[in-house]
Amino acid sequence: MNELENLRERIDTIDKELISLFEERMDVVNDIAEYKIKNNLPILNQNREDIVISKVKSIVKNKEYTDSAIDFIKDIMEISKKFQQNLISKQ
Repeated sequence: MNELENLRERIDTIDKELISLFEERMDVVNDIAEYKIKNNLPILNQNREDIVISKVKSIVKNKEYTDSAIDFIKDIMEISKKFQQNLISKQ
């Protein structure tokens, strides 16, 4: 196996881990949506999103990745809000 194939294999392994973590996160998002439905809360909590982004900034070890990490978490939050909206609209 050449170097590129080895690197791609590492990416595949990381992607499997990411998907597993994504599914775990979405299970919690589902629970949050159910809570919001029961308590008539809005999907968007801007303060919470700001806190999450701030935490991301503080935990990124390689600061060259900070902007990309923020984009990544923002994308995940958008997916989560869309998922919640779909659940709520089915009520």
